[in-house]
Amino acid sequence: MQASLTALEQIAHIRNNYLKKYCYEMTGTVADWKMVNYVNDARLTTLNLVELSGLDKSTVSRQLKHAIQHNFLQKQSNEIDQRKSTFTITDKGDTLRTYVNQKMAEFDRHLFDNWSEEESAMFQILINRVLKNALK
Repeated sequence: MQASLTALEQIAHIRNNYLKKYCYEMTGTVADWKMVNYVNDARLTTLNLVELSGLDKSTVSRQLKHAIQHNFLQKQSNEIDQRKSTFTITDKGDTLRTYVNQKMAEFDRHLFDNWSEEESAMFQILINRVLKNALK
């Protein structure tokens, strides 16, 4: 049996590889997927996305540019101030978001196949305790 934290790292790595695979299947990147999840059905500005993502403005701007170029997001300029824009999700972006979210939910459910409700509840308690200690 592997050390617990090593096993968690390996699970996270495997999960991230599946996330990349599912994004790639939809001709997107993980960054594209994250941006469309943040925007979802809202009209958000770059500053809104900086706040939601916790990323710096230049990183968000670069990711938005990529998502727009690949038609996952659409940019609308503000009529009053052309420097201010809002972003909305396109049909292609919604397809990316829906597909990847569905595939990741299936993967996550698979991780806990054959677990009883009690085991799932206990795991949730324990993993949250580990997280709480890590954040101290």
